[in-house]
Amino acid sequence: MNARAMFKKNFSVIMTFLIAIALFAVISVMRPGYANVNNIRVLCITASFLGLTAMGQMAAILTGGMDLSIPWMFTIAAFLTASLTKGEDGRLFYAIPVVLLVGVLMGAFNGFGIAYVGIAPVIMTMASNIIFQGLLVGLTGGTPGGTAPKALKSFANGSVGPVSAALIFWIIVSAVFYILIARSPYGRKLYAIGNSDTVAIFSGINVKLTRASAYMICGFFAALAGILYSGRVSQLYLGMGDPYQMDSVSAVAIGGVSLLGGSGSYIGVIGGVFVLVMLNGVLTALGFEQSVQKIVFGVVLFLAVLLSSRRQKSR
Repeated sequence: MNARAMFKKNFSVIMTFLIAIALFAVISVMRPGYANVNNIRVLCITASFLGLTAMGQMAAILTGGMDLSIPWMFTIAAFLTASLTKGEDGRLFYAIPVVLLVGVLMGAFNGFGIAYVGIAPVIMTMASNIIFQGLLVGLTGGTPGGTAPKALKSFANGSVGPVSAALIFWIIVSAVFYILIARSPYGRKLYAIGNSDTVAIFSGINVKLTRASAYMICGFFAALAGILYSGRVSQLYLGMGDPYQMDSVSAVAIGGVSLLGGSGSYIGVIGGVFVLVMLNGVLTALGFEQSVQKIVFGVVLFLAVLLSSRRQKSR
């Protein structure tokens, strides 16, 4: 494949990264000193949390679905981390696997309802999000509180030289996820299901099990992001995962993944993550209120979905 064909094939991915770079340049001009090492480190930490949730969201979207229960899987994971460790570093060794397992089980609940019962993904995951919220609020009396162990705080907020530890962690996990999605038979199954259930069935794919597993992956990454985020904040609070509900969808859509399923690359999703982080920086630098920022993000999501639909029709 020559360079021209390669560029044409990856045009949307390249444009996503160029937009992120352009937005960063705009903020740097508007806010002199914005591009200092410390601020870039903070931006990378922010991108890491969104990037982890976007991984799971991409797995669900590739099958033609969507997971809107990420916020409270995320919040439950953060709360369980603080609750099980009670601020002690030594308890992380068993607390983290337990929390990740809980995330997978919450994802399995979604997957079972969608793949085996036949409930529409948006309805199922929205309902489970409300259920998860009710469970946490009921168990905590509405005030989860608590803090993560010092080791987790040091990791979430620390750095290795000039590079944040959270970014390094995201890069490592991203490499594993990329291989799983783009290079493994399992990833090809997700793409096949997103393109056509019927064709996937005749290809010998267990469509129901594979679709359910995509939501288990989403639960896993929501829990992983929640664990890491619990070390980022000084005090846990209800609704801490709310921003990741539509931001994870937006990152996937902006990154060129079809919201109808069956196409897209995680490399593009990484670009989509940085576009959102930079866009938030631009809006903050311009002094827009939170309400205006939400409107802008809504418009961006709308345009991303529109472009995604057009790409799918052209295919």
